[in-house]
Amino acid sequence: MKKSLIFLMAGAVAVAGLTGCSKDSEGLTKVTTYAVIELDGASLVKVNKGEAYVEPGFTATMGSEDVSSSVTVSGSVNTAKPGFYTLTYSVVNPDGFAASASRTVMVVDPDNFAGAYLAAAKYGTRSYSGLKITITDNGNGTYAISDLSGGFYDQGRYPGYPYDFKYEETLKLDGNTVTLAGPMGDGSAWYWGEPLDCVNGTYDAATGTISYLAAFGGDPDDAISVTLTK
Repeated sequence: MKKSLIFLMAGAVAVAGLTGCSKDSEGLTKVTTYAVIELDGASLVKVNKGEAYVEPGFTATMGSEDVSSSVTVSGSVNTAKPGFYTLTYSVVNPDGFAASASRTVMVVDPDNFAGAYLAAAKYGTRSYSGLKITITDNGNGTYAISDLSGGFYDQGRYPGYPYDFKYEETLKLDGNTVTLAGPMGDGSAWYWGEPLDCVNGTYDAATGTISYLAAFGGDPDDAISVTLTK
């Protein structure tokens, strides 16, 4: 009798479980097919200032079905203004599951010191590349750089952290020599506890390359090696 009661209780639990599963799954197909978006061309596209941006294209599939016509593209590119622009491609399957992909468009000004750059930054044994840096003309003979450390911390070592790891600074260009426009300590140096100096800075206009040492306390032996390229 005790054994029969256990079996009856187990059966009731199983039925209740099946009923709950059916209720929770109401409105959903038993098997969902997820959409996949593939970008044509590179995920980073460079365009010169003033030139038209030409979309390389994309393909979206859901199983064997081509659903590219259902993809929505958000974001825009202003080729009149150098900088980085993000385009996001999204599509949702019938069960409400979304798929997305993104592309970065880098608008480059090949004729000016100011503009968008990709940085390679190395400090000690750590190195990062493909970091996004912008230099803006202040209109008074100086330039604002978005991060003197070349994105080493903000984009490289601690990406996604909710803190400002950028060291915003002001530069000046004298011929092909790049230096700070003012004394050290103008940037947001709360993380390091000491300012960074721009040491041995050079600009090669022919290649659009900037190289310098982001030196802690002005010490070239304790510095982040930064190379910016258009």
